[in-house]
Amino acid sequence: MGIDRAEVKKFLRNWANTESKPHFAVLVEGRWGCGKTHFVLQLLEDESFTDRKPIYLSVFGIPDVQSLETNLFYASAGSLTKTLHKGAGLAGSIFSGALTLGSGGIFGGTANLNKIVDAVTSQLEQSSTNMDGALLVLDDLERCQIPMSELLGVVNRFVEHGDTRVILLANTDGLKDNHFIAFREKIVGHSFFLESDPDSALASFVGEIGQTDVRGLLEYYEQDIRELYNKSGFHNLRALRQFVWQLATVLERMNEDYRENDELVRNLIVQFFIFFIEFKLDLAEESASLTPLDLLGQYDEGKDEVRHVYEFSFDKDKEPTPKKRIFNKYEQHNGIRTVITVQQWIAILTSGVVDAARLNAELAQADEVAGVGSWPSWKRLWHFYEWDFSDGSEPGFWSDVEDMQSNLGCGSYVEVGEFLHVVGVSLMLAEHQLVDQTVPKTVKTMKSYIDGQFIPALTYERCRGVVERFGYQLESYDGLGFIGREGAEFKEVLNYLVEKVEEWHQAWLRDDAGKELLGLLTDDWIQFIGNLKVTNHPSEQRYLDIPILATIDAGAFVDAWFKLSRREERLVVGSLKDRYEHHPALLDKEGLWWRSVQEELMRRVANTRSKPRNVQIKNLVKHINSSIIEKWELRQFQEFSKGGLADVGWMTRTRIGD
Repeated sequence: MGIDRAEVKKFLRNWANTESKPHFAVLVEGRWGCGKTHFVLQLLEDESFTDRKPIYLSVFGIPDVQSLETNLFYASAGSLTKTLHKGAGLAGSIFSGALTLGSGGIFGGTANLNKIVDAVTSQLEQSSTNMDGALLVLDDLERCQIPMSELLGVVNRFVEHGDTRVILLANTDGLKDNHFIAFREKIVGHSFFLESDPDSALASFVGEIGQTDVRGLLEYYEQDIRELYNKSGFHNLRALRQFVWQLATVLERMNEDYRENDELVRNLIVQFFIFFIEFKLDLAEESASLTPLDLLGQYDEGKDEVRHVYEFSFDKDKEPTPKKRIFNKYEQHNGIRTVITVQQWIAILTSGVVDAARLNAELAQADEVAGVGSWPSWKRLWHFYEWDFSDGSEPGFWSDVEDMQSNLGCGSYVEVGEFLHVVGVSLMLAEHQLVDQTVPKTVKTMKSYIDGQFIPALTYERCRGVVERFGYQLESYDGLGFIGREGAEFKEVLNYLVEKVEEWHQAWLRDDAGKELLGLLTDDWIQFIGNLKVTNHPSEQRYLDIPILATIDAGAFVDAWFKLSRREERLVVGSLKDRYEHHPALLDKEGLWWRSVQEELMRRVANTRSKPRNVQIKNLVKHINSSIIEKWELRQFQEFSKGGLADVGWMTRTRIGD
């Protein structure tokens, strides 16, 4: 159980200032980030707390007793009343000789603990003068590399044989072994477990902000930040402090009129807290590692104006993804509509730099600033049940209906999610007889739009993943759920859309995809390979299980292949070898294509006068044989053995290159 920090402070004040020597150290323990260090440093900075010279030292990274001695000497040798030293050990030791404890000791299980303590104690007589009368704080005990038996000797010297008061700070969750238990029983006379105290800590963190108006703004929104902190469940005050400092930088860069926009500032704080704590720091132990780049949706790469962080849920019974769990935790169930672009949030999180001009330009376009007037007409109509028609807004309603229908006529809705919102809104209006069309007529109109305008304007980037995103359990787009998404009419339009998009996709794969892929062979052959197999390099991996190579003209492939350097040229076949190990069925269509590539290579040999170059080309032919053709022939033979092969003429052919 935790204890009131005021009581801890009272005890430490009496203990530090009593004239009688306590002859024991005090342990302040708590989980990482609970504010132990902040609490104790506040005491050290309080001039009224004690007349003793405060000395702070983190033992994190100090490798041995000699380095610890050096740090303690430098920390205690100053004449200033306050010497706060942090950091790893300084090189060398100011004391002559080294401790010779051998390889046994408490860790070897052969030596008596008291003997080790006495041995270490005798080595530290020289340091007692500087430390006498001091208040020594040793932090990060759980991350100390010095064996506990040796550290025990150091601390014991000060509390038993001198007049030094020692406070130890540790996350004892990381100190469960017998060595620490022995250390604790020998040295520690009193211990306190500190729970996280976000209220006082947050007030303190905000009070450290130098700019007056920003500090005042943070004070105003302290309750909002506390609520977010409690929802996070991490109880990590170090992370909270980092967030406050970074948030202050963002607020300082904002135009003054934007700082006065309450809704804008509240939403900015919510977004930045979630993005900073969950995606930048990624404190959740049970989640997959998240980074700022994960703020972008799977199909948002390359888009500059994305303002929505979302995660589609395909199956309600499926365990939510780490990203979805975060949205649920902060009650952002439909995702987050961002006040600035997701790309700018990523830039701020990764670099820590806030471009004031870019920030304010994007804030000007936020819904909280531009208002509903900046929304597309379908979005205002989506909020139909929130309209207050007593304020004279009915003409605006009819204007939005007309605008949405006009945009449909012009083919303006090309994004899948936006179009589905238009479908849902249109069906809702038809159902309530707010438009001339009936519901069946609206369904027919939407199908005609798909055939005549949506599909002709489709690109691969917009097509990609439509079936995966919308073919199963769909929920929302742009933070809004689709109206009537469970209704038969909506599903009819959706299924028709998915069917037509898939038809377009298959035609694209057959006619254009191979040509586009071939362009990568000369422009970026690593990306070419990465579209065909799993690699360690960033790539789209579009065709892991699609026989796309069979759609490429063999001559055009060889032309592009020969434009590579000779080294890269040789690596292509080997790089594609395991494509067929993971998806052997691809050989059924691509094996014959590789045979045609071999034939094309042999034609190049016949037409090439350079004998050295012909040797290189023939080597490529053999490489294709050993890496791909042999596997293809084996697969064909296995199918023939099962009686499933109609044409066995391949068995009598001469292997190319032999």
